[in-house]
Amino acid sequence: NAAGVEAFNKKIIAASPTVYDMAAYPKTLSGKTVATYVNTHTDLSDELYREGKLVSDNYKNILRSQTNAAAIPAEVTVRYGVTVRRANLRNLPTGEGLFFYAGDRNFDALQETAVAVSEPLIILHQSANGFFYYVQSYNYRGWISRFDVAICGRDAWLKYVEPQNFLVVTGQSFNVKVPGESVYCDEGTRLQLVTEGSSIYTVKMPIRAQNGTLQEVNSNVVKNAALHKGYLPYTANNVLRGAFKYYNAPYSWGGAHKGIDDASFIANVYRTMGIFLPRNADEQENTAGSAVKFAGMTSDQRLEAIKKLTPGSCLYMDGYAVMYVGTSSNVPYAIHALATHYTGGVRHTEMRVVVSDLELQRANGGRFLDEFNTAMTFK
Repeated sequence: NAAGVEAFNKKIIAASPTVYDMAAYPKTLSGKTVATYVNTHTDLSDELYREGKLVSDNYKNILRSQTNAAAIPAEVTVRYGVTVRRANLRNLPTGEGLFFYAGDRNFDALQETAVAVSEPLIILHQSANGFFYYVQSYNYRGWISRFDVAICGRDAWLKYVEPQNFLVVTGQSFNVKVPGESVYCDEGTRLQLVTEGSSIYTVKMPIRAQNGTLQEVNSNVVKNAALHKGYLPYTANNVLRGAFKYYNAPYSWGGAHKGIDDASFIANVYRTMGIFLPRNADEQENTAGSAVKFAGMTSDQRLEAIKKLTPGSCLYMDGYAVMYVGTSSNVPYAIHALATHYTGGVRHTEMRVVVSDLELQRANGGRFLDEFNTAMTFK
């Protein structure tokens, strides 16, 4: 029930250093702490490519200088903001993609995650050119375009941290019209509810004024199956229904281009029920919940352990996660956001959400079944 979900979220925060109770976030931080955050970024000593061309040392130095780390004061007073659209959270203050291979356009080394519209953010720092904020969301830190964020006071911000009446997007996506824009909403996005009619909801949407501050406009949306008043009940069936809304949806590293990756797929589904998981697979693997560790198990023992899981439980290997959906003809299956897999060393590109058995291979030739380290049931 709702009280149980709230208690479980507290356990997640206690177990996961990357997940925060935003309302309890300190109002000031030491400059050293913020500098440590800002200086933890992609190793620019690697060869990186931009638009197919090798990135110069001069360009890398510009990126380093844009972090503006030297300007961080001894004590940082946090500011508050709200996202006005789905926005990318970046490892460095630039919207330009950097890739490890000249021909790659899928795996941007600077893309960390995507942040939903109406998300409350803590603003910790600003880039040298002023175009990017360094922010903390409930489960991630990074750089975001200032044009995707509206600045506000703490009281207004708290209404987005702990909304009292809201809709949850339960479809793969949903669009809400605001002046001059149609705002894209992921599954799990919360929209503040103003009024409810027989066939129409009126929601309050954040927009950014010309001076960067928060304004709000009302928008009417038609009632349909992609919206739910408040969180869904936390049941295994609702987990699976939410997961299958993404079936065949495009994979995208870090959620760029309105896509989804393996861990954000899981986090978005669980968020529709009010469960706020860590962002990355390794963090989800080590958060609160009922864990089964596969170390030392044979393949047959792994199969038997997986078959005993509640459907909707998640399976984690190094750097990747899938959701168990059940068995058919005694074969376990999973749904997951899959970029690539291998057969005898041959790479297959999927870039979509698929349902598969656990016989898929990784680059090292190992079967998924034998690569899993942990199964997590979030309860």
